[in-house]
Amino acid sequence: MEPSIRSSSFRPSDTKLRRTDSAVHETIKRFVESQWHDLRISQYADVNYAAKKFTEDKWYWLLPTGYSGYLVFLPKMPAVWIDEQLKKSYKIPIRVSSQIYQHSSVIIASLNMADAVLRLEDIWIHAGKNTRQTPFTQRWENLLDFFSVSYKPDLVLQGLRIEVAKYECLSAALAWDYSKIQGFVIAQGETYQRRLRVQMAQESYSNDKEKPRPKPETPSVPKEKSHPPQMKQTQQVQHVQHVQQGQENLSYAIAVPHPQHPDTYDLLINGVKKGYAAVQDIDLSRKLRSSVNLKKELRVKFEWNSEFSMYEINDLLE
Repeated sequence: MEPSIRSSSFRPSDTKLRRTDSAVHETIKRFVESQWHDLRISQYADVNYAAKKFTEDKWYWLLPTGYSGYLVFLPKMPAVWIDEQLKKSYKIPIRVSSQIYQHSSVIIASLNMADAVLRLEDIWIHAGKNTRQTPFTQRWENLLDFFSVSYKPDLVLQGLRIEVAKYECLSAALAWDYSKIQGFVIAQGETYQRRLRVQMAQESYSNDKEKPRPKPETPSVPKEKSHPPQMKQTQQVQHVQHVQQGQENLSYAIAVPHPQHPDTYDLLINGVKKGYAAVQDIDLSRKLRSSVNLKKELRVKFEWNSEFSMYEINDLLE
């Protein structure tokens, strides 16, 4: 799944993208929201859940970089990248053929400001045609067509390198250097609607105990050396039950949005962080996002989801 052409340009030394003004940002945001009922590009998945999905479809790996979002082209509008939580956006100086601006197009792209790279990963709307329901390999061909025909590299104008992603087959994971993987990898299915953010086990990062290991995005609970690994999930469920004060399966906590990942929240109980929680229901996801615009902390119900090995938010408490 490698691109057919590659840019040989040198990487720019500095990236100074301009933020969009509020009117442009709201226009882009409303357009993206109007296209699909479920806007989420990816969903949380632990290794076990991902392994089950891998038996149902053809999948590809993609190592993450920067922040995931949408590169949007609209008639009579500048090209704009907006993050997948639709909170911030930048004007992208990019040379493309005039036909691109005659119709709307939406490309899934990751923006890495530190390395000055905008990576094109998928295309959901191609020249006015909504392609999200089509198989990934067909969308990939559309993306390569855009990159090789419609896009014209111009580093003087761009100020950053624009490239296409390099997907790998699942077997490529056997040769990875897990010490360089920051918490998760992306899995893209051929027909699965959303790609997976597969959280890597903490033990996978490095075999060198002297080096610090990044924390995986899983509920943080004290380790008990006297218990085998298979007991950890039981301990987490018991921890939730002690906090809930009379409820058998649900708990109450303050949820704070994760700064990078959509539908992921920090859970705080009495001001103490207890771990992360995900949102699986799209209607609840929208309800929470609307409430976040009014206040930074949300009071929610949550429970342990054994399928995802993670806490799950079930409802918002007014």
